[in-house]
Amino acid sequence: MNPKKVIVVYKSSTGFTKKYAEMVAEELSCAIADYRTVTAALLSEYDTVIFGTRAHAGMIDGYRNAKKMFGQSTAGRLLLFVTGAMPNAETDVVEGFWHQNLTPEELSEIPHFYMQAGLCYEKMCLTDRMMMKVASGMMKRKKDKSPQDLAMEQAIKGSYDISSRHFIEPLVSYIRQMPQ
Repeated sequence: MNPKKVIVVYKSSTGFTKKYAEMVAEELSCAIADYRTVTAALLSEYDTVIFGTRAHAGMIDGYRNAKKMFGQSTAGRLLLFVTGAMPNAETDVVEGFWHQNLTPEELSEIPHFYMQAGLCYEKMCLTDRMMMKVASGMMKRKKDKSPQDLAMEQAIKGSYDISSRHFIEPLVSYIRQMPQ
C-alpha cells in the first residue's frame, strides 16, 4: 500500500482515540495527523481519510466538522472509527449508536468501525467529569436494574482501559482489501 494515499486523522480528548489512531497508522504505514492541525488542503494530498474520534454524550465528537472539511478536499474516500467505553460485544447498542448518528446514506457509503476503549477521569474536562458523576448517581439510585444497567453502573464508577490492538483489525483489513 502506498502510504501517501492514506491518512489517519484523530480527535482525542483522553488519549484513547490517539492510541488507536497510532496503532492504525503503524499497521498501515501511513500518515497520521491531529484533527486540530488538519486542513482541507492537507486532506487533498490523500486518496483515503480515516477519521477517528470518541463517542461523547451519544454523539460522534467532531464528525460534522470533519465531514465538512473532507467535502472541501479532493480526497476520494472517508472512513470513520469511533472509540468509547461500551464493549464491542454490545452489538445492539453499537448498532443503535450508528443509526442515531449517521444518515441512511452515510451508513451505506461511509465504512464505520467501533473500538472499545475505556474511561479516563483524570484526563476528562470538568464538564465531562460532572456529567459522568450525574450519570453514576442516577444509576446508583435506579431501582429494578436490568443487567445492562448493572453493567453500566460498574463501567462508569472509575477509570479503566479496555482498548486492544485486536479492535483495529476490521478497519485495517478493510483498507488492505480496497482496490489500489
